[in-house]
Amino acid sequence: DKALLLGDAAHAIVPFYGQGMNCGFEDCTVLGDCIERLGRKGRAAPDWGRIFSDFTRLRKPNADAISEMAVENFIEMRDKVADPRFLLEKQVEKELEARFPQAYVPRYSLVTFSRLPYALAQRAGAVESRILAELCRGIESPEQVDYGLARELIERELSPVLGSRPGSAVRR
Repeated sequence: DKALLLGDAAHAIVPFYGQGMNCGFEDCTVLGDCIERLGRKGRAAPDWGRIFSDFTRLRKPNADAISEMAVENFIEMRDKVADPRFLLEKQVEKELEARFPQAYVPRYSLVTFSRLPYALAQRAGAVESRILAELCRGIESPEQVDYGLARELIERELSPVLGSRPGSAVRR
């Protein structure tokens, strides 16, 4: 109840998503919200144990998520950028984003250009990976994608994760 680690001291992450400083700023925002919400509540001094516990409950899933995604992004940059299947999926992903801008926002954009919690962006990214794998199975170009099936998969699998308007969470 005397000290709290936050920012890089609490969650040093590999730099391959470029979110270390942002994650630290989010820590500050969440801590401020916890202090405001749980502050003194009629006591002479704040209940720091309760504040720190709530902060940890709220931040740990997101700190874990960005840490995992940063390692995944490193592996992707190291191993996949020359893989034809990966490149096809990236082309299809761009097309999905263009055709369904309010419903399909790539994980990278969710992480980098939104205020969506990292854990939610991670879950959405896992769904997007499954959708891309299914849409790219047996094809060789984005022109061969069944975009009717794409809409169906996005509505059935991705929309429940992100809500009805994920694009609105993204600053463009």
